[in-house]
Amino acid sequence: MWELVKQTWITLRANRTRSLLTMFGIAWGLICLILMTSGGEGMWVAQRDKMKLLGKNIMIVWGGLTSKGAEGSRAGRNIFLTLDDYFVLKERATYLHRLSPEIERSLPVRSSLNNGTFDVHGVFPDYMEMRTIEVHRGGRVIHEGDNSNAQRVCILGDEVKSQLFGKARASGQTVTVGGYPYLVIGELVHKDQNNNYSGPDNMQIFIPFYTLARDFPLPDAPAGKFQLSNLILQPRNEQLGDAAEFQVRQILSQKKGFDPRDKDALPIWNTITQSKFTHKLFSGMQIFMGAVAVVTLILGGIGVMNIMLLSVTERTREIGIRKAIGATSRAILLQFFAESMALALVAGLLGLGLGWGLCWLINLLPPLDFFAGMIVTPKMGLIAFGFLTLVGVLSSIYPAFMASVTDPIDALRYE
Repeated sequence: MWELVKQTWITLRANRTRSLLTMFGIAWGLICLILMTSGGEGMWVAQRDKMKLLGKNIMIVWGGLTSKGAEGSRAGRNIFLTLDDYFVLKERATYLHRLSPEIERSLPVRSSLNNGTFDVHGVFPDYMEMRTIEVHRGGRVIHEGDNSNAQRVCILGDEVKSQLFGKARASGQTVTVGGYPYLVIGELVHKDQNNNYSGPDNMQIFIPFYTLARDFPLPDAPAGKFQLSNLILQPRNEQLGDAAEFQVRQILSQKKGFDPRDKDALPIWNTITQSKFTHKLFSGMQIFMGAVAVVTLILGGIGVMNIMLLSVTERTREIGIRKAIGATSRAILLQFFAESMALALVAGLLGLGLGWGLCWLINLLPPLDFFAGMIVTPKMGLIAFGFLTLVGVLSSIYPAFMASVTDPIDALRYE
């Protein structure tokens, strides 16, 4: 084995320029594969994290306008959501894990330093978890006691806090919301959202649901004091997203008398469906970019095969001499196979190292919005190494076989 390795090194060193140029094709293919797939993974992870800022696998449900008649009722009928719908779903919707009603009002808010008009949301405590409402240290989110006792407490969005208090601490201070004093219990951690359904959370104020329903119910609400702006729902797991949506439509259609297939009657934004679609989109993009890189890698393998076939032709007389003095076909095959594999593997490992190094250097640059950096997953590393080995073997077998079956008599006569 040592003799085989030594002979391989001597041969490749004797043709170093040709060997280096051949290795470049393999290395470049691996670099492309690493860069393209890790870049695609970075874009998908950033998009996924942005979607989580809206909520963790949530559904937003609004009342709508029927487009089909059902149970003797005409089309074009308004469907209003109420607090009673929340309790019906909480009792009967077995696929749901968390729920929260939501009332939204635009109200004047004043602090000791400034004032403005902001969207104020009345929500249940489960909303905090579903909508990833996180507050800075020293603050807290809305608890069950705040809601059940209709406490006048609030959480300020990052930009609301900046407008009302500047750089001063807001938690523990009092603001006036629509003429009522509210204690600030938390300051929302800044969110870089790329989607929302009622404006960025940084510009919102969150208070307990029963407090808002008591102090600021929806004006001119046909369904009464507890009419909702929308419902926020969270399935028990991601796999139940579609089933949970269907179950919600069925339960509320029975209660309100509309066709469960009428999506206009009950518009639902299912972020699980959106997330799956986005994942498929980015996965398809990664597969396409990876395929381009693999084609480059295959071309590099063809280059190795071409060079080794040329080497077999150039060394035909050497092969004849070696066979004449006792070298077996197996020994000749192993020699040329080892040379081809050495070219492919050394070039591939260099390509992997350079690819990971470039990813590391790119990640040192200032971060970009909607891009989580170059992410090389262990799975991608295994796939890259697998392709490298496959290309190395395939590009080595044929030249090695051609060398091993060379007739020694013909080889000795070869000029």
